[in-house]
Formats: sequence, structure tokens, C-alpha cells
Amino acid sequence: MKTTAVEPTAFAGTLILTVDLGYDPGDLVAVILAARSVDHLVVVTSDEVGGLRAELARRMLDLLGRGDVEVIAGVDLGGKRRFLPDPGQQIPVYIRPSFEEHTERGDKLVSRLVDLVVAAAHPVQWVGCGPMSELSLVLTAAPDLAEKIPVTQMAGWLDEYRRPDRAEHNLATDMLAGGIALRMLPTARLVLADHTENDAIRVTEDWDLVRALDADHAPVWARLLAAHFHRWVTRWYDGSWMGAPLTLSAALGYPFVAFTETGVRIEDDARLFRESRGRPMRVSQTVHYGAFVKWLHETVISW
Repeated sequence: MKTTAVEPTAFAGTLILTVDLGYDPGDLVAVILAARSVDHLVVVTSDEVGGLRAELARRMLDLLGRGDVEVIAGVDLGGKRRFLPDPGQQIPVYIRPSFEEHTERGDKLVSRLVDLVVAAAHPVQWVGCGPMSELSLVLTAAPDLAEKIPVTQMAGWLDEYRRPDRAEHNLATDMLAGGIALRMLPTARLVLADHTENDAIRVTEDWDLVRALDADHAPVWARLLAAHFHRWVTRWYDGSWMGAPLTLSAALGYPFVAFTETGVRIEDDARLFRESRGRPMRVSQTVHYGAFVKWLHETVISW
């Protein structure tokens, strides 16, 4: 496929990236792309697993020379099956917190995120590549921020999904949080599973990108990503869909994803349906997959 060169964007704001890395490698790719593209970056781990996602984010960012990026451990939903540990790494047993402990943890998380938004010297954008638990807490505690923070979220499906009987993964993992956030946000942009699960962005072991990550001369951070990719294809699927990087690219201002406004009805289980009199939302309509893949490849392996 012939593609033209992609000009870099000048992203000058503060970007808060929520991501459930340590499972599908695409989320780790999103962290790498953000670290290489954004000066003022904060990473929040969603669907946290005993702090292991935050530890992995910190490790990757340090390897990339981004020790300045703050990593905040997000809400632990007890989903340890959604984390692929390193060899010999132990996943802590999940102990459901008491109501008081849950409230205290949420208050601390919200306080830190609200402080970041209020104190930021640059406009703030929120990019969600995992469940919407943290965003829901922030909006519930400070509803005025719903109109101040542009949100680009990987969430939902409208026309085609591998599981038509349930909501898209990020919404299904915390249905209550997803329903709250989507109902509170006036102008959220959704990158739908209709587009993030397209085979055009399913990275498999025969991609040049993977071969570059496996090369002997590849930097340590690239070999770490390669190891996570190979564990993923061994345990789960034969490829990794780059939905999180695609969502990030939209927030950064790249023209790969085109959005349209449509009426959406939000069900109790967080499934979304087109409805002319539903809540107006901006959702992904088309994707220029060739240009996106070119940008992804060139940005990740530019060492």
C-alpha cells in the first residue's frame, strides 16, 4: 500500500494517558508513542493489578529516558487474568477493599488528578485506552471538569464487534464507570471497536515492526516490548490490534481517524446503540489505516 509521509504534530499541552498495559501489547506501544511524542505526559494505569501495571509503566518510561513522567496507579478492579506477568513474577492475591479503604484510595487518586489538571501550565487532554474508572471518579468529584478536559476514549461499538451480546472490553470491564463518564461528558470522542479491531492494524509476528524489535541491536526497551508481544501471541491471540495507539494518534491531532456525530443510547450494561434521539456523541467513522501503520512503525523504531 502506498502512503505519503506523515508530518509530526506539535502537541503542546499536557496529556493524561490512562492505559491497562501489561496485557495486550498495544497498550505498551501507546505508552512508548506518548513518551516519544509528548513533553508534558502523565500515565495513569487503569484496571490496576496490585501495582504491577504501574511498575511496568515506570520501567518502560525509565528505559525510554522519561523519568520525568509521573505514573499514577489507578483503580484495582481485581482482574489479574488481564495481566501477563514476567517469568517468575508473582501476581498478588486480590483482596477486595472495604468500603472505607475503597473510598480512601479513590479520594487520593482524585485529589492527585484534579490537582494535576488545575495546576497544569498547558491545556490538558485525557486519552483513555482502558476502562473509564479513573475518569468517572474525577468527573463525579469535580463535574465542572467535564466541560474543560477534551477526552478521546477507546470504547464502545455500534455496528460490528466480536461479542455482540456484550459491551466493548473497556466499557464491559467497568460498566458503571463507563456509563457515568459517557453521560457526563458533553464532547467526548470515541474510537470504536468497529475500527480498532480491524485486521489492517493487527500486528503479527511476521510484521517488520516485530522483527525490528527482536533485532540484536534493538534498545532494551524495544526488547521488553518484543518479549510482551511474544508472550501475548503464545497465551491469547496470534496478533495484537493497535487500538490504543490509534486512539492516541487521534488525540495528538494526526488525521488518521475521521469522526462524525451521531445519536447514541447507552444501555445499563454499557452497550451503545445508534438512536436518532439519543445522546449526541462524536464517534470514529473512517480510518486511514495505511498512513497510521506507517506512522506507528516509523515512530516506534526510530532509534
